[in-house]
Amino acid sequence: MRILILSALTMAFLQPGFSQDVLSTQENNGSEDFIHGKLTSTYREFFKQKDYDLAHESWWTLFNDHPDVSERLYVDGVTMYHNFIENTPEGPARNAMIDTMMLIYDQRMTFFGGEGNILGRKGSDLLRYRSDEMEQVQAAYGMLKKSLDIEGLKSREPVMINCLAAGLLLCQAGVMDNNQVMANYFLVTGLLDRQEGSNSRRERTRATIDGMIQKENILTCEGLDLYFGPQFEQDGKNPDLLEKIIQLYASAGCRNSTLYTAASENLYKVDPGSESAHKLAMLFISRNDLEKAAWYLQMALVDDKLSNETRAEWLYKLSIVSLAKGEYCEAIVFAREALANRHDYGEAYMAAGDAFIASRDQLGDDFQQRTAYWAAADMYRTAAEMDPALAEESSQKLAICAAQYPHKEDIFFHDFKAGDNFRVGGCIMENTTVRSRDAD
Repeated sequence: MRILILSALTMAFLQPGFSQDVLSTQENNGSEDFIHGKLTSTYREFFKQKDYDLAHESWWTLFNDHPDVSERLYVDGVTMYHNFIENTPEGPARNAMIDTMMLIYDQRMTFFGGEGNILGRKGSDLLRYRSDEMEQVQAAYGMLKKSLDIEGLKSREPVMINCLAAGLLLCQAGVMDNNQVMANYFLVTGLLDRQEGSNSRRERTRATIDGMIQKENILTCEGLDLYFGPQFEQDGKNPDLLEKIIQLYASAGCRNSTLYTAASENLYKVDPGSESAHKLAMLFISRNDLEKAAWYLQMALVDDKLSNETRAEWLYKLSIVSLAKGEYCEAIVFAREALANRHDYGEAYMAAGDAFIASRDQLGDDFQQRTAYWAAADMYRTAAEMDPALAEESSQKLAICAAQYPHKEDIFFHDFKAGDNFRVGGCIMENTTVRSRDAD
């Protein structure tokens, strides 16, 4: 866990845009006259050469005696103290340097404002150097969270990563629960999603954040239920909440959750549409809830702006659902409607053939029932002609049909002979040709 979070912190501090070179106010152009320009020029000259030990004495005088001279004084100070801390072993001296860095941030806020920006930097450095002390991690988390609240969409990516990392450390220590970690995750991903434009740094940040959460197994279906359950009960008609639930449950692979289903149905009630109805139908098909699947498919088909191809596909699905429900005549109707919208739809011909056979009990005696196989065979044969990919399935079903045709004696007994025209009754109502299973 600690390796994961420290890796995330490293990524955060290495990100472009997290340097201390961003100033929130204009420098005081007259500062050199005010503070004896020699001090400023001295520390800046050594600073540019990265000779921070020599720069520090003049810088420290300015920091203590002229704290409002320039915001750059504080930016440079943090840069120097980063160097001092990194090159000092653990112990009192290093801790004193970390405390001084925190003081630099506080004094910068006092004289130059920019609380949201500075708290994000201060919290990140506190987490960076004192992640082993839970009280300090809590303090860092408070700073980072407040920074995100203040900065909103202007928040920098490293602050987002560090806020989530601090929360995960606190969760590991039992100080914070999973719900709060998830709330932080939703906060930072929401900010990333709403920021304008796209860039590779933001994509890397999102990947880092998602990886941190996934490795800790925070976004489980049970966890999502615990987090969103109370919100859904209180505000289950809010489309923003419903869309968020649907999106997150889908991305977490939790489509089987009862809450996901309830949110999807509520969203349809709030904003009905053919696409949402179709998605719900597919959801209920996957759960073998055929009554709801059929109802939502019919709602999806109400839209008169659907293309013929889409309408044919959805009617075919409705035919299959109706067949599974035992509503054979309805299955025939829907298969025919699918073919009316797309005449070369091989699968719809197959569905019609299946429905013909399934409905044969309505035709009367054994001979009449066997005539359903003639009509079904016509459908299977046409299906293969329209869609060669169905040839093997068609061949298998044609063989089954041929084995169920009436015997020649039965055909003769009913005053027919092979090759005669015949109209199958019931709800099939299809013109076909007489055939026998033992034809010469």
